[in-house]
Amino acid sequence: MALTQRALILSKAANNKAIWITAEPMKRFLIFLLLGPLLGFAVFLVRDLAAGKIFGGAMGSLVGLPFAYLFGLPIVLIMWAEDQFLSGRLGPIWKIITSACVGYASSIAMLLMTSALHIALPQILTFGLAGAIPAAVCSWLSGDQRSKAE
Repeated sequence: MALTQRALILSKAANNKAIWITAEPMKRFLIFLLLGPLLGFAVFLVRDLAAGKIFGGAMGSLVGLPFAYLFGLPIVLIMWAEDQFLSGRLGPIWKIITSACVGYASSIAMLLMTSALHIALPQILTFGLAGAIPAAVCSWLSGDQRSKAE
């Protein structure tokens, strides 16, 4: 049987509901991989601008973007794995909330693991937004697989 984007496979469960096998995991992965670090870098720049810091101006922003993808990749993979695991188990609102919490915690953990400087607590806590907001947006864009299965 050739698999197209969607192929219907009947389950042998007691309720005999149909299960849709789709390209959802790959779509979700690409959303998190391509959009996550970009949104995180944008949130980081807005955070720095709100604090009155401009690191390198426009040239610093362009040079910083590849580093955002480099350091954002482990965070994005954690957020994607959590979102993929919860895609059929929770409703969309709870999935977005848990993804934001995981993104917040993983970005703070990455900051603390990679920084050699002493960082003040308010800076650490506001840096978590650079992981929470992209996680919530990517989780929202990736959709809910549970509603498609029913």
